[in-house]
Amino acid sequence: MAFGSDRSANFVIAAKDAATGPIGNVGKAMGKLKSAAGTAFKAIGVAALAAGAAIAAFAFEAIKAAAEDEKATIRLNAALKARGFEMDKLTPKVDEQIAAMARLGFTDDDVRAGLEVGSRFFKNQNNLLKANAVAANISAATGKDLASVMMALGKGAQGSTRGLAALGIEVEKGAKLKDILRLADEKYLGVAEEVANSTSGKFAAAQIRFNEAIEGFGAKLLPMVNEALTLLTEKALPAFEDLMATLGPVLSTLVDDYVRPLVDSFGELFSIFSTGEGSINLLEIALLPLKALLTSIKVIIDAIVFGLKLIGIGKGSGIALASQKAAEDAGYSGGSFVNPMNAGAAPAGGYTSSYSTISQVQFSIGTKAQNELAYTVNRNLAKTPTTPRTAPGNTPGR
Repeated sequence: MAFGSDRSANFVIAAKDAATGPIGNVGKAMGKLKSAAGTAFKAIGVAALAAGAAIAAFAFEAIKAAAEDEKATIRLNAALKARGFEMDKLTPKVDEQIAAMARLGFTDDDVRAGLEVGSRFFKNQNNLLKANAVAANISAATGKDLASVMMALGKGAQGSTRGLAALGIEVEKGAKLKDILRLADEKYLGVAEEVANSTSGKFAAAQIRFNEAIEGFGAKLLPMVNEALTLLTEKALPAFEDLMATLGPVLSTLVDDYVRPLVDSFGELFSIFSTGEGSINLLEIALLPLKALLTSIKVIIDAIVFGLKLIGIGKGSGIALASQKAAEDAGYSGGSFVNPMNAGAAPAGGYTSSYSTISQVQFSIGTKAQNELAYTVNRNLAKTPTTPRTAPGNTPGR
C-alpha cells in the first residue's frame, strides 16, 4: 500500500512538473487573448457608438425630410382647396403623378410647384394633371424649371403665346389647351423619353426614389415625433416655464441683495488705492515697511564702510591718506628717502648750501616702519612751533 502511494505521489509530482510549462504558456496565451479581446471589444464599442450616431443622424434627416414634405403637402392642399378642387379625389392622383414623374428626374416638390402654378389657370382636375405632365416633358427636354413651363402653358391657354414661343411651341392665338398640349408633346415627348432612358436620367430617377424612401422612413417616425413634441409642448415646456417664473424672483433677489452689494464693496476697496488729491495712498502705506528695511540696510552698509576707512582698511581711508602725506613731506617717496640737496638745487625754505655735490643716499623700509615713522614725524611736527628758516649771514634785522 505504501509502495503504491509513493508511486502515485511520484506520478502526481511528475505530472505537475510536466504540466507547469504548458499551463504557463496557456496562461500567457490567455493573457494575450484577453488583451486582444479587450482591444477588439473597445473597437466594437467605438464602432457601435459611431454606428449609433450615424443611425441617429440618418433618422433625424429622414424625419426632417418627412416634416418638410408634410409641410409642402399642406400648403399645396390649402391652395388647391381654396381654388375649388376636391382634395379627396385629387390627392391620390397627385401622389400617382409624383411617382410617375420621378422617372424624369422631378422631385415631389417640383411636381407640387407645377400643380400650384397650374391651378391658377386650370380649374378642371384632368386639365391640371395633363398640363403638368406635358410641362414635365418640356422641362425634361429643355432644362427649364417645371413651374415656369407650367406658367407658359397656362398663359398660352389664356391667349398669351409669348412664353410658348420662347419654348419653341408655335400656336395661333385662341388655340385650345388640348391643341397646345398636343403640339408640345409632338415636339418634346420623344426627347423627354430619351432623357429618361439615359444614364443621367436613370441616375436622377434612382436618386429621387432613394430620397422618397428616406422620406417614407421618416414619415413612419413622424407620429412618434409628434407625440414626443406634444408631450414637450404641453407638459415639459409649461413645467420649464413655471420653473423659470419661480427662479426669476429668486435670481432677482440674489442679484439685488448679494451680487450688487458685493460689486459695490469691490468698488470701495479699489477706490482706497486712489492717488487723487487729498486721498491716502494705501499702496504707499503698504510699502513703508519695505522702504524702512531698505534704508536700514543702506545705513548699516555705510557704517561698515566708514569704520573700515577709519581703521585704515581699504583705499581712501583717513589714516592711509595722512600717512602718505606725512611721508611725502618728510622726503619719502614710494618707501625711499631722497636727499633734496643736490648740485645746483636750493633746498626748501630758500637755503643755499656751499657744500659740494652730495650723492643721494637711498634706502627702503617696510610698510609698518613707514607708518610708525609717519606717526612719529606728525607728532613731532605738531609739538614743534614753526619758525622761518634763514640762511647763515642773513639774520633778520641786519
